Amino acid sequence: MAGSQRRRSFNGALLRAAIPRAPAGVEIREFDPSRLPFYDGDLEAAGDPEPVPELKEAVHAADLVLLVTPEYNGGLPAVMKNAVDWVSRPPRPHAWDGKPVAIMGATPGRLGTALAQRSLRESLAGLNARVMPQPRILLAGAGALFDEELRLTDRATLARLDKFMSAAAEWARRFL
Repeated sequence: MAGSQRRRSFNGALLRAAIPRAPAGVEIREFDPSRLPFYDGDLEAAGDPEPVPELKEAVHAADLVLLVTPEYNGGLPAVMKNAVDWVSRPPRPHAWDGKPVAIMGATPGRLGTALAQRSLRESLAGLNARVMPQPRILLAGAGALFDEELRLTDRATLARLDKFMSAAAEWARRFL
């Protein structure tokens, strides 16, 4: 799940670059969190609106959740936090409880989404998710790493992404 709504998002492009780099036997299914309504207890009381059940079921069923987050004003974008919040809601146990998660992000800025990733890690830790500690992908200066069609072209970054995806698959296996 990429937490950016931009059509030409570096984070969406990073997610698309990760998919073919997954180890053999690993299947990645994308979910667009911008389809979710903002969390509202009144909406929830009337029954989870579409596509909330779809997301909750997907997270419950996944062996690992891959979250790709941009950083907005030094923090987590609302669309990503909203998805985390919806998934944390009943039925119990909620879908984050014990779920392996891997986080990465890209930004044109210099911090490589470090602050957004920290915030996301803190939220998920409070929900008992099992966030992969290392390796980390915090891509700074993303504009130089992708071509005009938003294909990741930087060889060193592609090699890091290969290692990250292998580590994420191994992280998930620890909790099966």
